Amino acid sequence: MRFRVLGLSIVAAAAMAGVAAAPAQAAQPATASHTVSHHSWHHFGKGRTDLTLDAAAAKALTSLGVKVSPVFARVSHPGGKTVFGFTIVGNPNDGTIEHVGGLLLRGGGKCLYLTGYTIDLNRGVLSGKIDFGTRADLFTIGAATPAGVTLALTAPAAALLNKTFGVTAFAQGLVIGYGNPMIRK
Repeated sequence: MRFRVLGLSIVAAAAMAGVAAAPAQAAQPATASHTVSHHSWHHFGKGRTDLTLDAAAAKALTSLGVKVSPVFARVSHPGGKTVFGFTIVGNPNDGTIEHVGGLLLRGGGKCLYLTGYTIDLNRGVLSGKIDFGTRADLFTIGAATPAGVTLALTAPAAALLNKTFGVTAFAQGLVIGYGNPMIRK
């Protein structure tokens, strides 16, 4: 099947990707039960959204001791970048793009799961479930760049990260990565 790249209207996905970034060495699977080979999960859905972590954000996360791992998502490292791939499910024609999987952020003995991403094209946000519970807006969808659409932290997401990891480094508007949804025709 052929993928059609949807320009700037999408992604943020990542938060999709959860809310953070880490260099290739730090993006380790949480456990075998939480990860699936990049050869399987994304084939059953309606496409995939890739979240490329911003290099500066990845470096900052590493300096804070925060590691990012995929949860039912693929991870690859093209050209030294960390890219998470989240399977698209649901009906993308309704103005939202739902995803399977998410990210696990770990540091300082704390864990934070950000999963079940939904890109809301009408509101320009990417939301996700926090620790498999409450849904919250995690990222705003910004301008298109060659790397994808920018995903910047919302104020509540920044506050959540700061509180969870006992830091003050995360702020609203901090670009975490770049989203690139690809929907199967």
